[in-house]
Amino acid sequence: MLAIVLFFIIAFVAAAVASLTGFGSATLLIPFAGLVIDLKQAIILVAFFHFFSNAFKLLRLRQSVNWRLMRLYGVPSIVTAYAGAMLLDRVNVEIISIAFASFIIVYALYSLINPSWSLPDKNGVLVFGGALSGFTAGLIGLGGAIRSMFLISTKIKKEAYIATSAAIAVVVDITRLSVYVFNGSLDARYYWYIAPLIVIAFLGTSLGVKLLIRLPETVVKRSVLILLILVGIRMLLSQYGIF
Repeated sequence: MLAIVLFFIIAFVAAAVASLTGFGSATLLIPFAGLVIDLKQAIILVAFFHFFSNAFKLLRLRQSVNWRLMRLYGVPSIVTAYAGAMLLDRVNVEIISIAFASFIIVYALYSLINPSWSLPDKNGVLVFGGALSGFTAGLIGLGGAIRSMFLISTKIKKEAYIATSAAIAVVVDITRLSVYVFNGSLDARYYWYIAPLIVIAFLGTSLGVKLLIRLPETVVKRSVLILLILVGIRMLLSQYGIF
């Protein structure tokens, strides 16, 4: 029972943090959920939470969505999220996680050391980023970090960054959740988690959006990069059984 209570508390914190950084709700929640239930079941369950937290963010910030980025990044994300979700039961997610973690650590460290550097704001780069993040979202439930790497490099305003990230996440989540539901991937004994997670997603997101409005642009960007590094380190350590 205590583990379940902690799970919901972490979910609230994760929703608030993700409203500031554009990602992190699944990243923070999946490792803990994996200690409570089977990892693949955790990925599916957290996908529901991820969808609702992003839907609430999108409702609050819908006027700030950058539709050019939404089209270039979101469309390939939908296609590859479907492919990743279909492969969930067929591949070793641990190997994918190690490669993914190493990639984001290198990127975030370089961006902190060279704050003026960014990925080119070109259509091809954004399409590639969308395809990569959609695939990792469907496969291991952690596409938000990749999405944030590409979107934060476009130098859009913080509200537009969070709103656009949320809009992309919503369509990706609808795609992968459709696959999970159609395949009956979530065990029925975990259905009851969904209702409280919806309430927690709303409360955590509301707090995070209020804080976002008050923070400077540079603080938001640095927070994203620091969280990327921490997430990458945490993922690597967990795969080697250290943390």
